[in-house]
Amino acid sequence: MIGKTKTVGKSPIGRPYGKTVGVAILGFKALETTRQTLESHLRSGLYELFDDAVICWQAATPEAVALSDGLGVRSVARPDNLGIQGGFRWIWETLKTDYMIVLENDFPVCVPPGSLKAQFTEAMAHLEAGRVDLVRFRNRYNPGPQNRFAGMYSRFWPVREPDPRWADTETLDVSPAWVKALRRLCRPWKALRWAGRSPYIERYPERLFPRFIKRIGPDFFAVDSWVLPWTNQATLLSHDLMGRLLDYAEAHPSSHFVNAEHNTLQTLEPPLNRWWWRRQHFRIGLPEGAFTHNRIDRG
Repeated sequence: MIGKTKTVGKSPIGRPYGKTVGVAILGFKALETTRQTLESHLRSGLYELFDDAVICWQAATPEAVALSDGLGVRSVARPDNLGIQGGFRWIWETLKTDYMIVLENDFPVCVPPGSLKAQFTEAMAHLEAGRVDLVRFRNRYNPGPQNRFAGMYSRFWPVREPDPRWADTETLDVSPAWVKALRRLCRPWKALRWAGRSPYIERYPERLFPRFIKRIGPDFFAVDSWVLPWTNQATLLSHDLMGRLLDYAEAHPSSHFVNAEHNTLQTLEPPLNRWWWRRQHFRIGLPEGAFTHNRIDRG
């Protein structure tokens, strides 16, 4: 184990509430991607907002451990690959903080340090006040590749008023309004679920879907899990809730395996994103978001 990160805990976001908050990066190969991600975290002062920060290396190599050691980031390592779900369980066991956020190794910070701190500070206030149960931190307008939220939304719903920050980061469906109406008529449940993606492009999504989306801050929404799925990517939540989600996923494995390694290791999203998740009516916080997806290499 490498020594504790020198920049951890200068101004932890949990301090006003008497709570501890930790951040973990799930490392797996892709050393150049991981290097640039960790460097962006250090430049932005990310780790200073947390009581603990650690990179958890799966299928660890001496080069991987040397990378985090050279940057002064605490690390734990193991020789085997647990996959996403197993990796999350390992992180849950490693972090002992009251709240936690897990970042994959290709999620650098994409906002200025001031915005980063303000978003996490606001998220903690909403979590502690009970206005949300978890908070998603992938940036809504600079999500990086492999994000289809706005595009999925536009397949069923006409875009009424794009947020000024919308920057054409996704391909939108340009079908006529009557075609989209027909899709909603034929597949009403799917159309309703995809309405939860509206904050990723609409300026006033709470006016379009008031039953499921509430604006609880100038740029902060609470979205019902009935219309928005669980994501592994940059979600802040309590240690207790993460444990409950892992317990459920492990007790209800999915037959669908979607991962880059083409193995049978569970990825957490398929086991969770079922009727059970929607029926929990979790309140999912959506700020602007502080992280983007940027993978350079796979290793």
